[in-house]
Amino acid sequence: MNAGSPRRSRRNIIARKEFREIFRDRRTLVSVIIGPLLITPSLLAVIGIAIGGQVQKARTQTYPVGLIGAETAPQTRRVLEQTLHKVAPNLRLKPVSRAEAETAIKKRRVQAVAALPPDADKRLAAQQVIPVQILVDAGEEKSQQASGRLQAGFEALGDKLVAQRLQARGLSPDFATPFRVEEKPIASGGSIATLVLSQMLPYILILGAFGGAIYAAFDQVAGEKERGTLETLLVSPASRRDIVLGKFTAVVGVCIVSSVLSLVGFMIPFYSGLKAFAWLAKGGVHLSPAALGVALLVLLPLSVLFAGALLALSTFARNQKEAQTYLGSLFPLVLLPAMLSMFIGTDAGRHIALVPILGASVIIKQALSGSYDPVFIVLAFAGSVFWAGLALAFATRLFQKESVLIKA
Repeated sequence: MNAGSPRRSRRNIIARKEFREIFRDRRTLVSVIIGPLLITPSLLAVIGIAIGGQVQKARTQTYPVGLIGAETAPQTRRVLEQTLHKVAPNLRLKPVSRAEAETAIKKRRVQAVAALPPDADKRLAAQQVIPVQILVDAGEEKSQQASGRLQAGFEALGDKLVAQRLQARGLSPDFATPFRVEEKPIASGGSIATLVLSQMLPYILILGAFGGAIYAAFDQVAGEKERGTLETLLVSPASRRDIVLGKFTAVVGVCIVSSVLSLVGFMIPFYSGLKAFAWLAKGGVHLSPAALGVALLVLLPLSVLFAGALLALSTFARNQKEAQTYLGSLFPLVLLPAMLSMFIGTDAGRHIALVPILGASVIIKQALSGSYDPVFIVLAFAGSVFWAGLALAFATRLFQKESVLIKA
């Protein structure tokens, strides 16, 4: 039997023991198992309900909008109201003076205001340009929506007037429309829902992997310092290296379980057939086995990285309360790259692949959108493995220092 076997045996014994102990705690069961399986499906169900509610509300809600100059331009007001009745039937024009326009918007008596010039009717009769100014509260969603519909109404009225003027001169309306452009999504392409989910998914999965291992890592060393049981383990036949690798293996296992269950939780909306998730299929969002495989592939080295970083933090801290304090500094380093991935496209430069967490997040976006870059995947995987190795080396080095392990 070679000399390495007893050491590997001790590491395995420690890893199995710690893994069992971790999952005996209810807090671990909630953060690693129950949370990932419930949070992601619940989040997507809430998003579907919110989207459906907003769409229905947008269709039925009436927006009062003000009109400056309505008294001096009755003809312009009449043709505008006729057009809005067809284009935006849930807009209601309300005459307001210029002096009260801004106050009316701020107090939500109207959502936006269109200002006509005093000579609007004369300009309309003379077939001249009528300058229109739309007052809007840029920080209020309903005001923005009302402004957009007002602009659509004026554009429709403009097209109608141009067509009438051309016909009066014996010209076809097409004379003023050299191009008629329309957008048509390709059959094999994504959708807006796919775009939204590709921005959210990396954030959710990375938080699932990281958050699921926090308590497990903190309990492994900082918790044992607090309970006074670490000294007993240090005088056992197992070496410091065996102990740290055994604990590290257990935390990695928890990270992987949390990552896998986060993926399973994300699969539930796509394969459950529940009505709450019907909006995904309607939005053209699909989750292929290849996308799941790629996501799992990049989560594995990330699990090692998170385990090493959390275990190092746990080793350095005197107790779990101090470890939680240090977590406040570590959390932004995890959240920031995950959040940055929302604003980086799937065609990001390959140098991004080497940035820890960010490269993995972009790969998950590529997986969901179906646009794979094999070189980017290899680089991101290698980069994650490299950073994970550094985290493990740092945790192992800390474990060799008596001053760090024994401090209380």
